[in-house]
Amino acid sequence: MRKVCKLVFVVLFVFILGSLSLAANKPVTLKIWFTEGNEQFQIIKDLVDEYFTPKTGISVEGSIMTYDDLWNKGLLAMASGDTPDVASFGSEWPAEFGVRGGLIDLKKEFGKEFDQLIAKVFPNQMRAVEFMGAYYGIPVRFGFAIAYYRTDIFNQNGWEYPKTWEDAKKLLPKMAAKKMTIGGPDWYIQPKWPTIMQFVWQHGGEEIKADHLHSGLDEPNAIKGFKTLVELYKDYKIPQADTPIQAFSTGEMPLMIAGNWRYSALQGAFPQINNKWKMELLPGAIVDGKLNRSAYNGGVPLGIFTNSKYKKESWEFIKWFFSEEIQTEYSNRVLQKLPHYFFFSANMDAAAKSPFPAEDVKVLFAQAEQSIAPRAGLGATIVCRRFMDNAIMRCILQGEDPEVSIKKAAKESNDELQRKFKEFKRFVDANLKK
Repeated sequence: MRKVCKLVFVVLFVFILGSLSLAANKPVTLKIWFTEGNEQFQIIKDLVDEYFTPKTGISVEGSIMTYDDLWNKGLLAMASGDTPDVASFGSEWPAEFGVRGGLIDLKKEFGKEFDQLIAKVFPNQMRAVEFMGAYYGIPVRFGFAIAYYRTDIFNQNGWEYPKTWEDAKKLLPKMAAKKMTIGGPDWYIQPKWPTIMQFVWQHGGEEIKADHLHSGLDEPNAIKGFKTLVELYKDYKIPQADTPIQAFSTGEMPLMIAGNWRYSALQGAFPQINNKWKMELLPGAIVDGKLNRSAYNGGVPLGIFTNSKYKKESWEFIKWFFSEEIQTEYSNRVLQKLPHYFFFSANMDAAAKSPFPAEDVKVLFAQAEQSIAPRAGLGATIVCRRFMDNAIMRCILQGEDPEVSIKKAAKESNDELQRKFKEFKRFVDANLKK
């Protein structure tokens, strides 16, 4: 009898050990939401299957989302508790989601590894994902403003590229005499908040202060930048609406301020002007004796949801995908498959190896170093930006004094930032002050 009991015990013990072993070795599948196109997503999937899964044993189940879908579904998923493990977001969204308790603080969770990773991110990129010392995302790619100019037209007219907006003011009347102007197809040279931010930064100001609770738009440097922008529209008549990229090809817009992704469009769609244009850093402003050519940038960060059961595995994916080797390989494959698609990594080491001509990479890299992500503030992503839009349109359409208008926007922003902070203070206390 004792022998039988002993045998049963041994069998049960072996069975339990086996079950625990199987549970411990159960394959992990991460659910990830990507804001990428079908072709780009397939390239990521191929890389995962070739490199990530064989090395780690971790599989990835991906879904493609538009930004609008991801914002709405992300909020619903957090409310229901049914989230994926990882998602890519719009620039400042991780802070909005993180303060509500939806994303983990990567710095708090992964410490030194986090610090080592962000050391490779371009300067000023992390501003958008940080809120009061907590970091809710890692940007893996980003778009930013850059200038394109027609070297043939500039040479024919004996013009020099304007390094500052004061230089541009001297050039614009000469352009106007030939029915030309400075413009662009994107929101980087339109009377909208991204352009306002660029001019504020270039003149040494801030849209939101480092405390995340106060606007900096009412300070002297910010006001100076705003006034300069208003002058360009009112006194020098640069276009208020977006100027089609074709105007760059025809020569009506020999200096274009646009997104860095327009580089590939120009290369592919307008062969008639090949070797007749170059990229340059944005015209800027002299601040304390130095030329400031700051550009607006918007990153695409990856964050980990609080409800994920696989936080360590999710972090392994982010580290892997952000690595120089994978970012470089992804960039090369994207350009091979989609010759007119543009990708620029937020990893400085990978960006330096971008598969473009060396001279162009040098300019892109230099502008990326001087680009700035907007600082996160609760309510800033939507409401405070509307205040900036309204401020410049009051100046252009109603003739309001620029200083009065931007100070009004600053007050409205202060009220909104602090109202939102009070509304979400319970989340801040719960998630940031543990």
